[in-house]
Amino acid sequence: MHKVLVPFDGSEHAMRALGYVIELSGDLTKSLEVHILNVQASPIDYSLYLAPDMIDGVKAGLTNEGKRVLDDAIALLTAAGVPFQAHVELGNVAEQVEAEVQRLGCDAVVMGTRGLGNFGGLLLGSVATRVIHEVSVPVTLIK
Repeated sequence: MHKVLVPFDGSEHAMRALGYVIELSGDLTKSLEVHILNVQASPIDYSLYLAPDMIDGVKAGLTNEGKRVLDDAIALLTAAGVPFQAHVELGNVAEQVEAEVQRLGCDAVVMGTRGLGNFGGLLLGSVATRVIHEVSVPVTLIK
């Protein structure tokens, strides 16, 4: 089975990347598993400003927001009949993409070139470049 990781933030470029994977799935549907990943900023970034007991609440809120962002991707994959799993992680985008590639045994990453939120300013030369350099599998960027 081929496993593809799609970092997803709900942006137009992320939707295009997901559409690309769905189009490619065609004859591969039975042998393709898609993992969609939303990465939210880690509450560690806020630890100087929040009491320790509030951090768990912030983590839960960020995780819920990540799940909400994935709703559109889940709907598209379900409608297309493509097997998938949805994941939400907290932290740095490039680091979390590589961690999930390793944890899930993904063969490739397909992602948009620009994004929103924690993917803000995702331009070739910034986060996309970090992903390309940090991820140990082929990365396809969709404009």
